[in-house]
Amino acid sequence: MNKTHKQRPGRGAAATLALAAAFAIAPSAGAAQRTLQLAEDGTVTERIAPARAASMLAAPSNRVCRPGAKWIRLSFKSLELKPYDSLVIRSSGGDVYSFEGNHWNGRAFHARALRGDCVDIQPYFGNPDSGYEVESYDYGLSALEATSVVVAGAGDICDSSGNACAGTSDLIVAIAPVAVFTAGDNAYSSGTLSEYNSRYAPTWGRFKELTSPTPGNHEYNTTGASGYFDYFNGVGAQTGPAGDRSKGYYSWDVGEWHFIALNTMSGGTVASAQVTWLQNDLAANTKPCTAAYFHHPLVSRGNYTGYSQVKPFWDALYAAKADLVLVGHDHNYQRYGKMNPNQAAASDGIRQVLVGTGGRAFYGLNGSHPMLEASNASTHGVLKLTLSATGYTGEFVPKAGSSYTDSFSGTCNKGAPPANNMTLDAVRDVTVKSNGTRDNGAILYADGDDAGLQLRGLMGWNLSAAAGLDITSATVSLNVSNLSTGAYDLYQVTAAWTEADATYAGATLGTKLGTVTPSGTGVRTIALNAAGVQLVEDWASGAVANHGVVLVNTSGVIDGVDWSSREGASAPKLTLSYNGSGANAAPVANFSAAVSGLSANFTDSSTDSDGTIVSRAWSFGDGTTSTATNPSKTYAAAGDYTVSLTVTDNGGATHTKTATVTVTAGGAQTYSNTADYTISDNATVDSPITVSGRS
Repeated sequence: MNKTHKQRPGRGAAATLALAAAFAIAPSAGAAQRTLQLAEDGTVTERIAPARAASMLAAPSNRVCRPGAKWIRLSFKSLELKPYDSLVIRSSGGDVYSFEGNHWNGRAFHARALRGDCVDIQPYFGNPDSGYEVESYDYGLSALEATSVVVAGAGDICDSSGNACAGTSDLIVAIAPVAVFTAGDNAYSSGTLSEYNSRYAPTWGRFKELTSPTPGNHEYNTTGASGYFDYFNGVGAQTGPAGDRSKGYYSWDVGEWHFIALNTMSGGTVASAQVTWLQNDLAANTKPCTAAYFHHPLVSRGNYTGYSQVKPFWDALYAAKADLVLVGHDHNYQRYGKMNPNQAAASDGIRQVLVGTGGRAFYGLNGSHPMLEASNASTHGVLKLTLSATGYTGEFVPKAGSSYTDSFSGTCNKGAPPANNMTLDAVRDVTVKSNGTRDNGAILYADGDDAGLQLRGLMGWNLSAAAGLDITSATVSLNVSNLSTGAYDLYQVTAAWTEADATYAGATLGTKLGTVTPSGTGVRTIALNAAGVQLVEDWASGAVANHGVVLVNTSGVIDGVDWSSREGASAPKLTLSYNGSGANAAPVANFSAAVSGLSANFTDSSTDSDGTIVSRAWSFGDGTTSTATNPSKTYAAAGDYTVSLTVTDNGGATHTKTATVTVTAGGAQTYSNTADYTISDNATVDSPITVSGRS
């Protein structure tokens, strides 16, 4: 289940405002599973009074705006998407999120925050059963990248003495987090309701309303962990803050983070039903950063060595690019580096933090592990996490009187804000030679001595899509096929040229823009200097005539460099980074399919809000492709085929839509013959056949 919403202290200022606006498309969903969203301090919530509208393909977009807002986070009361349908939200800050598939059906949730003061909601619905309703939105007045929220917690907490867990609970009170997690074994020794009331409640119970717990093996010393569920959910209550008592797993959101509470029960047991639930929950998660917490660690170097039983959790979390796993069980502190489920270092891996230091007597450390970065077995304390939309900072905070501390930080695997980048392919290029000839083939050349000739490569890009951009950096990328140890300079060309009339003498050199030594094959990048960045911006605005660039050998080395032209394998590329939302928004790919028997007719309904779609690339799932706008395809055999459409707009931005198309052998099919055919008596066929042609 998803956690039921409840009021929490420390949410920050909230304002409710009913707005008369059409932010729903029928049909309205019934009661949905609601994922709790805790907001950053200073966040404001405004409610929307929706009006109804009929479902339609590419319906006019609805817009949510809040003047002065730096970011907006939509709250969906419902979102039902049928096959081929999608919903796209796009902000004035240039951020885009596309909902495709049925992951959100039956759910109420908050989408990830988008930068800017307006968000457009664009449905692409062809099925009348698709629909959505936005009931409210959060917004902030500080930049999303500068907005953070604090979560704190620990595991292995309160035993009969209560002294140590009283000290760690004081830390939580002082930290004043928006949310608290527990990593299991919260009340020793059996997690009975009496132990919770007498040991946990006077200490960690002071912030019970902030707590999203998980159970440990000691909770299951009481049948069904009934004391744990009775304390957090209410005596006999089936559901509540600890999840459904028959499951004990659930999820919730805080800021731009998705937290998943999992249940490893008495011995690290992971049932397949829980793994399936986890995979579905991750598929529905729109947040850029993800943390999971449960009791048993994958790896430990203390009283235990780890539990391979939890690897299915890690497999699912790693596939979804999760960031943190918070655990307990070993009564000590251990921090690991980013690793994959096989416990090997991985730049896109998950960091495990074992924080079994909530108050129980210590277990010593034992052994080493290549990914173990920090550890301590003599200090009670809690983990404080400061979480942003792009990363995290962690601190081990010790109980009063102790001195051990630890700190770490990281960037979320999916957390970097959408980059304001634009990549353009060259629209003209040619090699000019000192004898007055030119070469316009698949390879470009620059050489100081090629059979007595000087060679230079000219390149140019269409900058119309970059008009009005505040460009901060620019690079030229060349796909080198023949390396050189010499240095080559990139210059502005000051005279007009075309591929048909360019000459060596006419390619006059202007400002020097950058230098490269192409000492290896593959992509080599030239970072433009400040003059080059300004020149590109002037080209885009029209302030300076755009005559492109030329690569020149200036080092005297005679082993020339070869690189691909636009007629070759990979055109020279110009990549721009810029401030603001820019002029080019990515297109949105979308299509539908009409199937009859083995044949499918595809209709492209892709859109580009600020330009035109210039190319389409279809993949039909059987190895065949097409670049047509509305292609038709006849498959050789019945089955399910994964079809994708990638569209590219005039600014070079792309988007891909993928859907499953099912074809069958049934249905009328027409065959035209070019010769006479004989069908013998009593012959059988799998489908009705119409034969046309000669009589």
